[in-house]
Amino acid sequence: MTTARSNQAYYFSHPDWQAILDIHQQVVDVLARLNEQAQTKPQAAIQASKITTLAASLIARHAAKISAHLDKWGQRGTPGGQAMRALTRDAEGHAARASGLDSVQALDTPRLLAAHVLKLSRELRRAEPNDPEQDLGLDDPDDPELDSALLAGAQADPELAEASQLMSALTEMGGRARRAGHRLTLDVRLHGFVETAQLRGFEMISGIAQTVMGRYDKQGQGTSGLRNIAAMVFHHAEQRLERMRGTLGAEEQRDFGHYETDPPERYMDALYEESRTIRAELSDLRPQDRPELQIRYLLAQKEIAAAGADGVQDWGTQATFPPSDIVAGMQTDSPVKTRLALIKALRRQVDNNPFHRDAHFLTKVADRFAQEIAGPPELTAQALQTELHADQVRAVAAHLVEQGTVASPLVLSEAAELNLTHAQAERALAVLQTLNVVGPPNGLKPRETLTVSRNDLPGQLVLLEQRLPNLLAMQTGATTIAASEAQAAPAQPEPAPATEVPAPAPAETAPAATAPELPRRDRTAERRHPGNLGLRPTPAAESPTDQDIAKLLEGQESRVKEAAEKLIAGTEARAVVYYPAPAESVPAKATTADEAQDNAQQNHPVSVGVGVR
Repeated sequence: MTTARSNQAYYFSHPDWQAILDIHQQVVDVLARLNEQAQTKPQAAIQASKITTLAASLIARHAAKISAHLDKWGQRGTPGGQAMRALTRDAEGHAARASGLDSVQALDTPRLLAAHVLKLSRELRRAEPNDPEQDLGLDDPDDPELDSALLAGAQADPELAEASQLMSALTEMGGRARRAGHRLTLDVRLHGFVETAQLRGFEMISGIAQTVMGRYDKQGQGTSGLRNIAAMVFHHAEQRLERMRGTLGAEEQRDFGHYETDPPERYMDALYEESRTIRAELSDLRPQDRPELQIRYLLAQKEIAAAGADGVQDWGTQATFPPSDIVAGMQTDSPVKTRLALIKALRRQVDNNPFHRDAHFLTKVADRFAQEIAGPPELTAQALQTELHADQVRAVAAHLVEQGTVASPLVLSEAAELNLTHAQAERALAVLQTLNVVGPPNGLKPRETLTVSRNDLPGQLVLLEQRLPNLLAMQTGATTIAASEAQAAPAQPEPAPATEVPAPAPAETAPAATAPELPRRDRTAERRHPGNLGLRPTPAAESPTDQDIAKLLEGQESRVKEAAEKLIAGTEARAVVYYPAPAESVPAKATTADEAQDNAQQNHPVSVGVGVR
């Protein structure tokens, strides 16, 4: 509003500008009271969000009408025209945030937005009259063509199927809002939610259709029926958006293909204008308020690069050395501090909404800034060509150890007392790595300082004046060797181009070429089946000859003998354990002849068995 007020000389007499001023004044007064009540009554905060959404959507509608009026009279490039377009865009974004469309979990997919629309439909169901009347007609004449095109495309393309589901939810919500509003039972504050959801929904349908068109164009199917269906969806969705914003009359129609300029001129104008506006506003903001605008600038520049003639898809994600003083559209005197604040904001936005469509891009940009702070993984060409003195290396080492400075070329080049360029800081850190003062490159993190105390530096930097030329030569030589090895690496052989074989001259009576006859299976032979498989024959192994054995054991006699002895010894040991020898029997004591006669003359008792019957 501040920029619009400063340029009101271009449209001060326009009735829509007076309406914008009245809405803004009324809303400011009402929100001031509701914000005081919101501290004790949570319901007041809900009412404030509804009023903010309605007011922002109405301001966007009036600003779009003023912008169309200025375009008609050739004042599009004036400050007034730029201010109105910026006000339209900012008011729509403010309404989206107040209505919850751009909350922590942004509704940036068809399914999430359709769920939000169905939730609004349930709110509208409460406002419907008890005796609903007949349908009051469609919201827009584009709805039948848009709906039929989506139904046709949904059967063949999954993306158009999601867009068709979203269109069904938007149609149901629009019908309920129309019936409730006709009977004056619709809460006027809820109207802002409905309009904001419709704007976001048709923008999403248009974006899906444009993506499908681009996909078919890349596949060489620019004239296929599905591509034409997607073009119809894109045309009617864009036409519906123009009518909702007030830039196209209810009876006006655009020619088919009007919105298919590559890239769309109105989108590019909006992106360029947003970039210019952000650059102008960044210098007037406090440092803590800049990251949000810088992220918007990065996203706008990414879209511009992707839609350009070269179609650069990875804009802003590649680290440059030495890093530029212009960070996300702003010239800065403290590049390290600015990058750190922007990295923190980018990481926080991705953590809050990891499923956002630009989350991958924002992560790569944060990695790029982190890499620029940490330094390049290898010495750059500028660093290899720069001159470095021993006093500069000593000063860098003392600065790192005494003050605890981060071992980063960007940080060292920013230190005024060192008076180093980025290339000199790079090479100084490489020398200190050889002397074990700092560690090697650590990816996205700065190098680690290995020396803890200043008392250790004299021993590490001894005779540095004499050693430095050799250290610098070693760096240059290592880089040269690595480059030569990379050039000498054999490239993958490309397939040889097929050489055309000259066709033989046709003979006057050339016989007609016949296809070779394929072999036929002998059906009379008995085929193998599970019933007659039998045992699988095994080939007989040939027994080795004496010559083969002698050749095999040639030169291995001692090892074979040693192994045989060990085998025999092991066998005997096991035999002793498992099969012990039987115990020896005691020999009978020899008796003399006298003892034998004496034994024979003794009376031996006779045992008599008595039987009892």
